Amino acid sequence: MNMNIVQQYIDFLYENLPREEIEKIFSIPPGVTVLRNDGIYNIFEHPHVKLWHRFLIERFRPEKRRYCLLLPCTSIKPYRLSATHRVAEARLEALGISTETSVYVVSEPMALVPRELDVYYPFANYEYPPEELTYVYRRKLVKIISQVLKKIVEAHRRIVAVLPRHHLSIVMEAASIANTIDKMEFVPYGRLAFRSIAIAIDKLVDRT
Repeated sequence: MNMNIVQQYIDFLYENLPREEIEKIFSIPPGVTVLRNDGIYNIFEHPHVKLWHRFLIERFRPEKRRYCLLLPCTSIKPYRLSATHRVAEARLEALGISTETSVYVVSEPMALVPRELDVYYPFANYEYPPEELTYVYRRKLVKIISQVLKKIVEAHRRIVAVLPRHHLSIVMEAASIANTIDKMEFVPYGRLAFRSIAIAIDKLVDRT
């Protein structure tokens, strides 16, 4: 069995950062925004964000579970406190597949964030409005996600993404590059987000 994602990430941090720096960043409470673009500096270039990207590409090994659900990031941090993510979790619980499902959050600038990590810095401590994503950083995002999707499709039997148009276009482009698009299902987010999420989760267990 693979090491769980939290332990993977913590071990990676201790291999790459001084202990004092790790203690400092883990003392930052969830929900406190400390990373944002300032008009000149883009947080894609922040050392901790770039380290996360390295982790995803070099070290990340998805835990093998039957199902995988991709959700969009939210302005509320941690993501799990948002209404849409609470609906998703309730639906997974109602179907009895919560422990069999890995949830990944599509995010700029974080690329993909396993839900197990969403209470930790920097995932619970950034602000990045989609309209601030430039062409250059969109290309970087697509490249990173495409590499991670190759790992994800090997770890899960069924993958469903329910994403608004902005995130959907990024993931579909990444999936095309990774040659994984035929192994994924996509559900339009639509105006009725709660209903779209319920439909997407039902597709995870749909045998037709």
